[in-house]
Amino acid sequence: MKVFTLATLWAIFTLYSCTSPENIFENEISEFLLNEESISGQITVESITYLPDPVQQYFRYSGFIGQPMSGITEILWADTKIKLGTDQQWRNLETRQYNFTATGSRLAYMNARMAGIIPFEGRDRYDNGRGHMLGTLARTVKVFNNDSREVALGGAVILLAESLLEPSIALQEYITWESIDQHTAGATLHQGELSVSGIFHFNENGEFIRFESGDRPYEMSTGKYKPIPFSIVLDEYHEVEGLKIPGRVYATWHLEDGDFTYWDGRITGLSRNVSRTSPSGTY
Repeated sequence: MKVFTLATLWAIFTLYSCTSPENIFENEISEFLLNEESISGQITVESITYLPDPVQQYFRYSGFIGQPMSGITEILWADTKIKLGTDQQWRNLETRQYNFTATGSRLAYMNARMAGIIPFEGRDRYDNGRGHMLGTLARTVKVFNNDSREVALGGAVILLAESLLEPSIALQEYITWESIDQHTAGATLHQGELSVSGIFHFNENGEFIRFESGDRPYEMSTGKYKPIPFSIVLDEYHEVEGLKIPGRVYATWHLEDGDFTYWDGRITGLSRNVSRTSPSGTY
């Protein structure tokens, strides 16, 4: 029988600690909580007057007028599912996510099971113009480790799409808005050399129901990308602690041979102004 020495066990522990997306995610959350610039003040009628009319209506409908600005927001996901390829089945997914207002950043951790047993973990980081995706199988084998410009562009598009889930982000200088019509507005996110744009759609109630962009690169094959139309649909609005938020989110690539919906998740709430000493804190 093989005997593990202390040195061997320490090496295994060190390897796991360094490569586990969950551990990396937890360390990065702690780093952001310590270093993220605080955001003060309230979201007021006066602070949104420059926004396109349908965006202003969304702020009023959703109940964010009079709420404090949020520097760090946790989006609370439940019942999330993902397809890892067009020929793949849906897989149940654990998802944790934090968005950071001042720097225009987001961190997400995802955990699925391959064959119902083997953990497949991913950490997706977008940080003020830089992106990095890390994925491992069985917590040690790297499946992908990508910090390309394409990953950064993809992260920027997602942050822009999510800017109305935490409207403090939509009010930052790195996002500019333009009017289109009474139910549609355009926005562009500028950070460093990166610039991505998207279209926001709203219904008559003021609900944000769809986001579209052609600026997110799709990986056609390993290391080869092509910008493909991308959309997010939001529905099933519900009220949580005085705020009306979408309860269901679907993400879809519009490929040449048909639509590929790869994400289906339910949002149960927002934890706003997360404490710098406890990630579970709320305002």
